[in-house]
Amino acid sequence: MTTRRDVWVTSLAAISAVALWGLAFPLIQTGLESFSPVLLGFLRFALASALVMLIISLKYSLSVISQTIRREWKPLTMLGLLYVTIPNVAQNIGLQHGTSSIASVIQSSGPIMTLLFAVLLLGETMNRNKALGTVVAMSGTVMLVASNGISLADEDFVSNLLILISATSYGLAWVSSKRMLERNPPIIIIGASLLFGTALLALTVPFERPLVAEVDVWSAANLAVLGFLCGSVSSLLYFCSLEKREVSKMAFFIYLMPVFASAFAWVLRAEGVEVWTAFCGVIIVIGIALANRNGDSREQAS
Repeated sequence: MTTRRDVWVTSLAAISAVALWGLAFPLIQTGLESFSPVLLGFLRFALASALVMLIISLKYSLSVISQTIRREWKPLTMLGLLYVTIPNVAQNIGLQHGTSSIASVIQSSGPIMTLLFAVLLLGETMNRNKALGTVVAMSGTVMLVASNGISLADEDFVSNLLILISATSYGLAWVSSKRMLERNPPIIIIGASLLFGTALLALTVPFERPLVAEVDVWSAANLAVLGFLCGSVSSLLYFCSLEKREVSKMAFFIYLMPVFASAFAWVLRAEGVEVWTAFCGVIIVIGIALANRNGDSREQAS
């Protein structure tokens, strides 16, 4: 039975994770001034996976960790690819030419992908409110992605498309992790997937051209926040929230990401929000309200 307190705690964990993901956008843009995109992603998640694995080693025995990894190595590799490798390469390259506000609005389309994958792969229900909310929210995303037309010669469109690819990969990652979270300690799954995904990123770094690394106190501090807070802590919070509520319902919290990303970008980089971006964001928020209408009351009554 889900209590009101459970709903509030789970929601707070999810919102905190989304806030940290919002913070990541302007920090990634700052990081790209010192590091090349793939290298930045690798360094960020090397720190994130190291912290999570340290926490795991303190909480579980080596035999439990190794047994879980040996048993689940195939789905863990897939989760690492979908949650770390693909989205970070696409997102970091896309942010070289985009803005935090636009990227975060597009990235918030991840729940649409999650909802569809959850229905197709996990058998979760698609009720009328979810369907209507999905259509409304996705329409705002599509309008933003194609706001300047559809052309691979357009840097803005390519940047937006890369962010959308990243969002799709994240959406599929949440769904692919659900079964493993049900049969294994979530923190082990998180840590192992971060480790596997980081290893796959490491394989791509030597092929990046140009490979840029300009390390100073500020770039190192920026990288530490990206890795430890926006990488490991955010992942722990969100994956743990997935234990308590269904994937599609929790995924809609990601629609709050543009609010946090735009606020942090304004504070840290003096980046404003264009009227069209705000308009598309409002459409997405309307979609959230529709998709979650009466959802919590039904769940609390169960």
